[in-house]
Amino acid sequence: MITIKDITGASIEVTDLDAAIQQCKLCKDSHYKMPTGHTVGENHAFMLRQLEKLKKQQE
Repeated sequence: MITIKDITGASIEVTDLDAAIQQCKLCKDSHYKMPTGHTVGENHAFMLRQLEKLKKQQE
């Protein structure tokens, strides 16, 4: 299991790296606001950068 952080600093546990990357790619353009003021898309783009870095390290 891999742990990353979201844009608010909360820990996110990832059990399937490829599925998490796919989900972040699907949601990175979302314009919906989170309670923090960031958009859902900003949050997913932030997490996607971490996930892609981890994926490259595994290759």
